[in-house]
Amino acid sequence: MLSFYLATLESGGDRKMFAEIYQRYHVKMERTAMNILRDQSEAEDAVQNAFMQVIRHFEKIYEIPCEALPFWLISIVKNEALMILRKRKRTVQLEDWQAVSERAADVSDYAALVELFGSLPDTYREVLEMKVLLGYTDREIAAHLDITETAVSTRASRGRQLLREILEKEGFQL
Repeated sequence: MLSFYLATLESGGDRKMFAEIYQRYHVKMERTAMNILRDQSEAEDAVQNAFMQVIRHFEKIYEIPCEALPFWLISIVKNEALMILRKRKRTVQLEDWQAVSERAADVSDYAALVELFGSLPDTYREVLEMKVLLGYTDREIAAHLDITETAVSTRASRGRQLLREILEKEGFQL
């Protein structure tokens, strides 16, 4: 697949940079998509779609600071995974109706949960997103947000508590 992506780029420098980005972040991007979709083939699709987005906007790579690049890439793959999740929710083959109807509550609950997660204040949401969804350590989060590790722990703890309260208020079973 990498050779396909490389063929779409014009300059040798762009191809080299893309290959390095692909090698370095492919696994982390796939893990992120898998956490959202829980399906290997759909996670791979999300990663492929994300890399196509990167190629379409490759000129932005040169504008993004090195330390922000992983977050930009993860954000793209997360958006692609959520689009696949939304499509999955809307598209039902007649043969699959029984299986879908059995898991429909799970998908709608997950979509509602994602929406509630997005309603958290930014200070808590971004820390929880990096920690829970993306798997970053407190040290990595602190470096990215330019805060202390103690502040990361505090925000994560308060964010979890606020999320618990919101979930209970919305009637989710914890």
